[in-house]
Amino acid sequence: MLSKLSKYVMGLLHKRPMNPYELTKLSDMEVIQSWFPMTSASLYTTIKNLEKKGYITGEILQESNYPAKTKYYLTEEGRQVLIEDLAEGLASYEAEASNFGIGIFHICSLPKGEALLRAEERLTLLRKLHSESQDSLSRYLDKIPFNMKMMLSYKLNRIEMEITTTESLIEEIKKEEKWEASFTQFLK
Repeated sequence: MLSKLSKYVMGLLHKRPMNPYELTKLSDMEVIQSWFPMTSASLYTTIKNLEKKGYITGEILQESNYPAKTKYYLTEEGRQVLIEDLAEGLASYEAEASNFGIGIFHICSLPKGEALLRAEERLTLLRKLHSESQDSLSRYLDKIPFNMKMMLSYKLNRIEMEITTTESLIEEIKKEEKWEASFTQFLK
């Protein structure tokens, strides 16, 4: 399975060959960084790793008096791997243990008041992110391709779900009477 950054780079190269500068310039766009934050260094490292694996290949091009640039192309093997990986990704669901999920699992390790305060802080952050995401979607809606509209919409929907979950968590913390209970009691 490809890394997320590898899929990102290979997907762009699937659409058209690019040099690392073009990939970096595109990836530095606010609409991309808000969805998938990355650094230039990680992009360059990913390009080198993909080339070593034979998924992409570079061609050095010299244009007039400008410095030579390497333009990268997706190889046939890279195209096959990308298509398979993207197809699997679209059909999948990953129930990964996020930091928030682990926090919930061990929430009773915190004093109840602290847990409530942190959940309320999270809710404030999520509402801010929701507002920013709505603004971003509105601002770019007519300027971006279908796939980016769907990514921004996906992000917005996930934030809405996280808001609902956090609101529910806050209500449950307030009502909970057995705060000191632990999952480890099932070992008895």
